[in-house]
Amino acid sequence: MTTFDQELTGRYVAAGGDRPDLDARRLARAVFVRDTIRTLYNADKKFGIDPADNGSLAELVDAAEEHLEHIADDVGQRSVMASPTTGGDTP
Repeated sequence: MTTFDQELTGRYVAAGGDRPDLDARRLARAVFVRDTIRTLYNADKKFGIDPADNGSLAELVDAAEEHLEHIADDVGQRSVMASPTTGGDTP
């Protein structure tokens, strides 16, 4: 049986949090935060806590989704804007 910390760490690594690439780590953190908040939100619903009574958690889920989209867009724009290296002069 794993502890809560082990479970969260495993999910972070599975999302790419252990990769050396900065963009991969940024995306992994955003996915990790979104999934963690969503898990808490779903747990509240499962245990009969009305999501409307817990508005701030629902707002956090939405904010985490927006944050993930923003990071994904930023990473995508930078990869498109990066010019390829040719290794020398080309005609």
